[in-house]
Amino acid sequence: MNRKDLEDYRYSQKWIKRQLEKYEEQRTMVLNISNTIDGMPHAKNKPNYNLEKLIDQYDEILEILAEDQKKQNEVLMQIRKLEEPYRTILTDKYILGMSLEEISVDIGYAYENVCRMHGTALNKFDELESRQ
Repeated sequence: MNRKDLEDYRYSQKWIKRQLEKYEEQRTMVLNISNTIDGMPHAKNKPNYNLEKLIDQYDEILEILAEDQKKQNEVLMQIRKLEEPYRTILTDKYILGMSLEEISVDIGYAYENVCRMHGTALNKFDELESRQ
């Protein structure tokens, strides 16, 4: 995982959450529609075929979501390999979305020190990627 993956973590998590919500809405709609259809395969009963197609499309979306979640887990595992306080800084900044000011207050270091440590943490994160 590289620095870009780290920076995109929260955006990817939000995207995954939105896609799951959208999937759940569509799934509920499909189930409601399918309950009103008799389920018998008639050539005239085209909604059944459309429902099957919609379900297949959402199965593909779920596979994409699983791949994205796997990528997110790899980012977390790479962060876990860092020593403290670098691990905390990257986790707070990129996973929890805290600002560097909030992190400096939280860990009790001066803001300038946290800025320097953040740069060091990113470099260490990149080094872990190059070793893999």
